[in-house]
Amino acid sequence: MIVQAKNRKPGRPRKKQDRIELWQFARAAVVISAYDEARVNGEKHSVAVTQAVDFVRRNDSEISISEAEARRILATYRPQSSETILRFEHSFRSEEDLRINRLIREELAALKGKEGIMLPEVPSYDLSERNLVLTIRVGLRPHYPRHNRKISNN
Repeated sequence: MIVQAKNRKPGRPRKKQDRIELWQFARAAVVISAYDEARVNGEKHSVAVTQAVDFVRRNDSEISISEAEARRILATYRPQSSETILRFEHSFRSEEDLRINRLIREELAALKGKEGIMLPEVPSYDLSERNLVLTIRVGLRPHYPRHNRKISNN
């Protein structure tokens, strides 16, 4: 005997249209920034996709990614018909940045005990694991000239 839950449609639940989770956007940003870095270094498209996937896997093993998904991300955020695109750049926090962040957290912890002061909750995470910094810009589509192009003698 098969029993179905009431008020539920059979099949897979639909995704909310035109919405993605924050982790998916962050993954896309990391993939695109690593891809751009590889292309700037002269790599071909397929090698740059592979390097972008390797970069994501090295820096966060919990995020699932494949070369097919990286290509889908590039197709979504880099449509060929668009000249203006989102540009993502990644960098790593310096020791100075980490030191300043620790000082701010210590000051917030000291202020938390005082009466009459309302402070927002500071997320608690290990700073040694969160070293990747993403910068988002709007810019023109990059042009990656072919390294093996034929040069005319005109």
